[in-house]
Amino acid sequence: MTDTPLLEAEVLPLIISQLVAYGYSAVAQTVADATGATCDMMPSSRLVDLLSLGKERDREESDDEMMDKDDKQDAPQKSGNTGGDQGDHNAFDPDATNSAPRTAPNYVQLYYTQHKGPCRTAAFSKDGRLAATGSYDASLKLLDVNKMKKRTGGASDKPVIRTLYDHTAPVNDLSFHPNGGVLASCADDQSIKLFDLSKMGVKRAFRYLQDTQPVNSIDFHPSGDFLLAGTQDPHVRIYDINTLQCYTNRQQSDRHQAAITQIQYSLETGRLFASSSVDGTVKIWDGVSSQCIKTLERVHGGGMAVSSIRLTRNEKYVLTAGMDSCLRLWDISSGKVVMEYKGHEQRSQMLQPDFSHDEKFIMMGDEASTDVLVWDTQTGTLVKRISGQNNLVRCVASSPRDEGVLSCSDDYRARYYGGSNET
Repeated sequence: MTDTPLLEAEVLPLIISQLVAYGYSAVAQTVADATGATCDMMPSSRLVDLLSLGKERDREESDDEMMDKDDKQDAPQKSGNTGGDQGDHNAFDPDATNSAPRTAPNYVQLYYTQHKGPCRTAAFSKDGRLAATGSYDASLKLLDVNKMKKRTGGASDKPVIRTLYDHTAPVNDLSFHPNGGVLASCADDQSIKLFDLSKMGVKRAFRYLQDTQPVNSIDFHPSGDFLLAGTQDPHVRIYDINTLQCYTNRQQSDRHQAAITQIQYSLETGRLFASSSVDGTVKIWDGVSSQCIKTLERVHGGGMAVSSIRLTRNEKYVLTAGMDSCLRLWDISSGKVVMEYKGHEQRSQMLQPDFSHDEKFIMMGDEASTDVLVWDTQTGTLVKRISGQNNLVRCVASSPRDEGVLSCSDDYRARYYGGSNET
């Protein structure tokens, strides 16, 4: 069976829209003029999405061919080697037989940037080339990751690309559009701001979404067409980026009973998303129907708030942080805890942990110290402390491509740590 090839009239608008999404508007206009293609010149990542689907299909067909050639693919399911190049990149395997903790990278501070207030949140772009930080002082900073890695540089080679001003209250969360050309931020001023990163001189948002509640957390869908938002209201918001229309699930049985603290799509497909709440629950949602498919109750005991959730890449587990000074990894299917991570203190602050890029480690701040603590995901062992901050670390963000880590502290600074393996 062969697929019907796309017509030129279908392909050209996709190319033009993708060029606009990458910030090459002038080139896109030239292509449109030269080909006579009909296009609204709006940015879209549809071409990238189609190519990703094609790439996945090609990989599946290649896998099928390999299986036909080799009937010995029935490898043992249990293996002590959890550090290989796995297709889902997930480092946690509850059936793994090895119990020795991994050796954590040697994290070295390479750079820091300073806000005028406590640094509260950070995020990396999907390709790891850019990072952003948000502060209590309502500002954002856009950073060039490669320049942070160099450690030294002249005045014209500073990692801070620009500082963005458009919020009027503390910034709570950040999310990069998958194409890397747009940065979204949310704040206590009840708004979500969208910044066009392709326009170098612009420091204010080109589009904003106004809510009636402070916005605590946001996350782009992997396609870039939708944006999740969690607010002080118990209802999840889903914004259509193209129309700016807001969708909410009003079923009383689905909604949380208190403010949403964090919300996140599954990283690869967006097939699922998760939300955590002050009410002590975590909810898992269908990314297509937006229906709640699983509720984890009393995640951190009693009515203790859940400050954070992180879905693993294979969509099988969710990591939670809460006010009982314990991180927990849950099996989504069974609703059971499969691993706990202890040794830190979290009693009153909404701290945000993160997985390392390969999910071998979990990193989080500690109310009892100014360190970032690092656990082995597989064994639950506390393997390292990253020192250097001068106050509480509220958020840790990990690069999706390498060992790079940003820590956001109440000492007003965001510090970038580069990691190198000690072994």
